[in-house]
Amino acid sequence: MQETSQKPGNQPPRIVLIDDNTNDVTVTRRVLERRGYDVVPATSGEEGLRLASQVNPDAIVVDYRMPVMDGFEVTRRVKSDARLQTIPVLMLTGADTPQHVVDGLGAGADDFVTKGSDAEVLFARLGALLRVKAYQDELRRVNQRMSRDLQIARRVQEALVPAASFDAPRIEARSAYIPSETLSGDFYDYFVQEGLTYLFVADVSGHGLPAAILVSLLKSYLRTEAPTESSPAAFMSRLNDFLFTVSLPAQFATAQLLRIDEEGCLVYANAAHPPFLLYRHKDRRTDIVEYPSHLLGALPGMAYEDCRLAIEPGDTLFIYTDGLTDRRTAGGEFYSIERVARLLEESSGTVGEVYDRIYADICSFAATEEFKDDIAFVVTRFH
Repeated sequence: MQETSQKPGNQPPRIVLIDDNTNDVTVTRRVLERRGYDVVPATSGEEGLRLASQVNPDAIVVDYRMPVMDGFEVTRRVKSDARLQTIPVLMLTGADTPQHVVDGLGAGADDFVTKGSDAEVLFARLGALLRVKAYQDELRRVNQRMSRDLQIARRVQEALVPAASFDAPRIEARSAYIPSETLSGDFYDYFVQEGLTYLFVADVSGHGLPAAILVSLLKSYLRTEAPTESSPAAFMSRLNDFLFTVSLPAQFATAQLLRIDEEGCLVYANAAHPPFLLYRHKDRRTDIVEYPSHLLGALPGMAYEDCRLAIEPGDTLFIYTDGLTDRRTAGGEFYSIERVARLLEESSGTVGEVYDRIYADICSFAATEEFKDDIAFVVTRFH
């Protein structure tokens, strides 16, 4: 004998049984209750829907032929109701004809039993539907737990992002962090240690939890190791070897480390990161500074180089992740870094005002969801 699928807590599965024939309701109810089901009877489609909303059953068994509201309409309404649509519907038919099956499936029925069939057929099909629902309910519970865990991880990751405003002896910075998903692989930081000011931006490949974990490791390594190195290039070499040992085989990162030295020069090392912008206040022009190099974490033992730029008060630096230039409209237009270059040249206000113009321009760019990626950027004004 087939056993009834029990709900958690050994509660019997609750079935809403809908049939306008009271004799059929009595017989079917008795059969189901003897097998251990908790049956809630209804003799019309309207009553059945009302009871289903009240008792939240595990399944609905409905006769296809009823006056006013037949079984097809009941099924359509169940499947269109967000509160009920996950409840399986077993339809009772007078004759197992192809048209009835087509109509029932079109309405959303999950299975069929011909009236007068052996009771074991009814039990078998109802039990199969309940098992599927139990699996689906468990998946929803797992997804809910995962969603809560991801939200916690999101808050942890947000705590890794520095304050949006940063002031140091030689610079003033404003930054933005715009993740496209719950967890992002973009990261930036700025800090002063041993009298030197550091700016850092990185983009870890991928999204979600693996990228977020690597970002957290990267931040920890940055804060502890960057000041110990004699140059940004030496730090990049050690960071590359570190990421190679802790990342997944398909993971890598791009990054830029910039340091303002004691003479006020900008020293930087690049690891396959997109070019940055440097607005020259005296010349009123924006330079696009690009220096190709190796990815981080792809291969061990990579060497990086230090580059040096003279900077003057009023110059403005713009660093970013490639989610900015990956933004694309439905018509195929990409957001170009030249847009930001023009904004830097046209904006003569404070660093906050320059930041506001850039942020507004990025947000107003009509990128499609398909071409949205994580974005991080930092606007830095030199004193």
